[in-house]
Amino acid sequence: MRGCWSRSFGERGTRVRLSQRKKGGPFYRTVWVPGRGKSQASLGTRDRDEAERLGRALVAELQRGDSAPPPGRLTLGELWQRYQRECDAFLDNTPTTRRGDTGRVKILLAVLGEKCEVQKLTARDQAAYSARRKLGGIRLANGEVTGSVRTASVWGDLVLLHAMLNWATTVRFANGSRLLNENPLAGVRREKEINPLRPVASWERFRRTRAAMRELQRDQASALMAEPLSVTARVALQRWIRMELALVLAEATGRRLGALRQLRWEDIDFTRKTIRWRAAYDKKGKETVVPMPGKLAGDLRRLKAKLGATTTCVFAGERRPDQPMDRHLFDKWLRVAETRAGLPKLVGGLWHPYRRKWATERKQHSVVDVAAAGGWKDTQTLLTCYQQPDAESMLAVMSEPRKVRDAALARVHP
Repeated sequence: MRGCWSRSFGERGTRVRLSQRKKGGPFYRTVWVPGRGKSQASLGTRDRDEAERLGRALVAELQRGDSAPPPGRLTLGELWQRYQRECDAFLDNTPTTRRGDTGRVKILLAVLGEKCEVQKLTARDQAAYSARRKLGGIRLANGEVTGSVRTASVWGDLVLLHAMLNWATTVRFANGSRLLNENPLAGVRREKEINPLRPVASWERFRRTRAAMRELQRDQASALMAEPLSVTARVALQRWIRMELALVLAEATGRRLGALRQLRWEDIDFTRKTIRWRAAYDKKGKETVVPMPGKLAGDLRRLKAKLGATTTCVFAGERRPDQPMDRHLFDKWLRVAETRAGLPKLVGGLWHPYRRKWATERKQHSVVDVAAAGGWKDTQTLLTCYQQPDAESMLAVMSEPRKVRDAALARVHP
């Protein structure tokens, strides 16, 4: 039937099938109940994301069943298997975030051990892990060896470990027992980076890098004029036009590289002057449509015309135009342009400093609006990690002419 959609979750014996019988209609779930056969019911929603969340939760319930682990024993390996299969918060994350968490767990398992009984974890174990992780040289199951890291990386690992432990205390079985009675690391503080690396790009850096990208375009255009059939020159010319486009978007929108590289031309509405940022490519899984300033619209029109816009992807790959360019190539070509411009690499970032620049420049605006326009799900992260102090703002604070008067104080504190 036209508009019909279905999807299955889980494995044989605990499989849940979701379906939408007509486009825009409600979603239904179907499960097999032993001794009774099929059980069908409406999920009470017309939203696919919500239906999938409910479907995964039902699978988790079926897989959990009544089988509690042996009392007093839950290994880290078992906890991870259940967490990645049953935890809604983990499953609701984007694939990129889930892959990142999986990478962190590989290191936790290599240091603490798959057979580590989580009930017995102590503050000393956490401190030992932190020291070992910073030092590096940890051999993973696949043979890879970790390098040395800063405190911020260790902090991320431990946030995930604590999240897994906290989640385990919420899992209850039919007999009333819990997967984990209490978090053994509850109250144990995680060391934070005292001086985190959060470089901010400047307007001058943007202009010099953009000028270098235009120089590289002229070089390839000249090569193409000298040899019109040169495929290498044509590909390189397109590359540097796209890199200028990426830089312009990063500076003007403050969006993450992951969202930028997945942008499609159909997401840019020149008539309404809006940009659609899809939930599927957003780190927080949130879709937003943001107004586009006239200057940005003009820049995008010109660069689109230079590209010819023969692909659906704004940043089409050189070998596979139907797919976005590889993420690491964005870093590579930005560094080439910065080198051409005579700029040293910012320690601690390439593209993200432009996101901090964007946020810092907008400190005078409503934090709610800045968060919505830039793609932050919560304002606290924006305030603590992205909006940075700058000399002009601090001078304005220091130069404040207003003085508190006795009369004003008396009205408040009579």
